[in-house]
Amino acid sequence: MLSRVANSLYWMSRNVERAENNARILDVQLLQMIEAADEELVRDSDWRLIFEICDSTETMRRIKANPGYEESELVQYLAMAQENANSVASCAMVVRENARISRDHIPDDYWETWNRSYLALTDMDLKNSSVRDMRSFLENIKTTTLISQGIVESSMSRGVAYQMIKIAKWLERAEKTARILNVVCERTRERIRKEKTDDYYFWLAALRMTNGYNAYLKSNPPRMEPKNVLAFLISDKNFPRSIRYCLDHVRDAVEELEGGKVSHYSWELYAKLDEVRTSFSETDIGSLDSDELMQFLNDFQDGCNEISRIFSSTYYLTDPEAETAMAFQSQGMDMKGITSMKYKIEHTNIFDYETIVDQSMNTIRLKPRTDECQRLLSYRADITPATLTKEHVDIFGNNVETFFIAEHHQHLEVKSTSIVSIQKSPFIHRIDYSPEMNIIFHSQLFAEHYMAFLSNTAYTYITPEQMELVDRELGTMNNPVQYAIDVTEYVFEHFTYDGESTTVTTKASESFDLKKGVCQDITHVMLGILRSKNIPARYVSGYLYVGEDSALVGDAASHAWVEFMVPGIGWVGLDPTNNVEALENHIRVGVGRDYNDVSPVQGVYRGGSQSLDVKVSVSLLDQ
Repeated sequence: MLSRVANSLYWMSRNVERAENNARILDVQLLQMIEAADEELVRDSDWRLIFEICDSTETMRRIKANPGYEESELVQYLAMAQENANSVASCAMVVRENARISRDHIPDDYWETWNRSYLALTDMDLKNSSVRDMRSFLENIKTTTLISQGIVESSMSRGVAYQMIKIAKWLERAEKTARILNVVCERTRERIRKEKTDDYYFWLAALRMTNGYNAYLKSNPPRMEPKNVLAFLISDKNFPRSIRYCLDHVRDAVEELEGGKVSHYSWELYAKLDEVRTSFSETDIGSLDSDELMQFLNDFQDGCNEISRIFSSTYYLTDPEAETAMAFQSQGMDMKGITSMKYKIEHTNIFDYETIVDQSMNTIRLKPRTDECQRLLSYRADITPATLTKEHVDIFGNNVETFFIAEHHQHLEVKSTSIVSIQKSPFIHRIDYSPEMNIIFHSQLFAEHYMAFLSNTAYTYITPEQMELVDRELGTMNNPVQYAIDVTEYVFEHFTYDGESTTVTTKASESFDLKKGVCQDITHVMLGILRSKNIPARYVSGYLYVGEDSALVGDAASHAWVEFMVPGIGWVGLDPTNNVEALENHIRVGVGRDYNDVSPVQGVYRGGSQSLDVKVSVSLLDQ
């Protein structure tokens, strides 16, 4: 599984757990507001507890400083606020988006469950919902999370996708329980110092927030003894929200993921898991005083956070802040808040023949691909004169349609209309090229597997003299990831985009001397340079969305760019025509060794010469 797929599944699952945890914590507070009179409850202290667990006290003070402040504003911020990346609604949005991206790897029922919850959310007035409406929403989210987790357990095969989902769930749960205990201990200690008396109110709240009140009473006396509650929520082997239970399941899932082996890249994760779990057996919680207990919990929470960090680093997962920086889709939405883009592409090829053609055989590669970052939502090909098409997938995984026109014709029109959704997945600059990657890169198995994309073709061949010019400027290739980035910049700076200087048959060696050409020529040059350094690289044909006020070029017709193989990561796209990563603006149709493998329209006919008119339109659709 590519790291980008694992990343979507991981943060989907973490946000499912985060949404359920925050929904339950907030619901506990709303229930206490309803059941308790003001004189029975120090509400400011209650909200401080909630915000320290789910956000920060600084945020709470800022909200309370608003003119005309009402308590419902605190509820709204934690439940619905668009600007709060950890609000229940924001988490639900992240889940739905990543579930949409990962639909090929999760049960259909899982996607449909979260999509229904999202659609219900879009019908709500997010800024003016009543407390009753927000409680109803929280109940819906809690139910949705439980149903979706049940779907995973009952429907998913126990493969890599399943293990990623489970690891994310248990890590998120362990961190939240550690956070709750840390905050509750601190608040309890403050209360005891001020009032010189034991107060069990916060320990009751901790059990309710972790959904452990009933389970605790069944295994402990009804008295809220702090040390018993701590031992239950930290080290109980049977309660599914205790930290020990969570980390035991994380380790089991990691072993499944690694096939029971400790590898050179995973030993640090195993070591940290075992270190934190060992602290359960070596620490007698009942013997600790309040200061020692706070230090233990602080170290414990740091340990849980470190496990998450190491896991993300081990499997090349992105920073959670990048994943949760997401806004809701509304008419006034800023483009920066969208993590996926939806496009409509219309591509028309019009052939006019000098004489009547009595028959023709054609193949078209116009149907966009579906993969881990791109989903084809609809596609239609209209051909005039009307004919039937037969579809197959070629050796490179491209969708190919073949059609035969037997009747006489002097005009042929092929129009394709596609709607595509693309995940925003900036990636290459996050890659840390490790020694393990380097070993794979130089292995014989790697070279043999990607042989087709290591050998230059007539289109991509660069002469030794031309490579000497590149080497003088770029130097020795030691890191293929950084080298590919440097080549992208080199080609961009030395070549001019010029639609009149070359033809469809121009070779890379010719374009190199001209120092100009269209995206096809610039891509061929970059492919030749990378392959000369034994970096597997392939030609990508597709479309480019430019939009308004953009410096990008290449949207007048089909666009082309490069993908190169990073060991352990997968194919990564770079656009040398624009010196950018191939991200959410690049719509992939076909891949191959060069243009000849992915030409949009190819065919043979019997008749005179022809003229070709190509029209391409790429428009951004509302999500």
